[in-house]
Amino acid sequence: MSRSDSILERLVELDQKACAMVDDAQEQLDDTLANMERDVARFREGYTERATRRIGIIRDQEGQASQSELESISQRYQSLMEGLEKSYQENHQRWEEEIFQRCIQK
Repeated sequence: MSRSDSILERLVELDQKACAMVDDAQEQLDDTLANMERDVARFREGYTERATRRIGIIRDQEGQASQSELESISQRYQSLMEGLEKSYQENHQRWEEEIFQRCIQK
């Protein structure tokens, strides 16, 4: 075998190894991309679940705060109504007399 045949065989062998390495690298790239897509989908699902859970918690907290504020407003309204009713009961005869007197004085 001549030296040129030996070099040629060596070049063919190196080319085959290089092709195998490129094929392996492409396979690894494809696997990495597939894994990345799965990871992104999993991350998106997890994030959506956590966000939905947080929204539910906040909605519940805000609902409780709204209910508490509504009860507070209702109590203040009730207190004002009772005060007005008491004031009316105590003063209505005097007010009626004052209104009557103002009407007949003119």
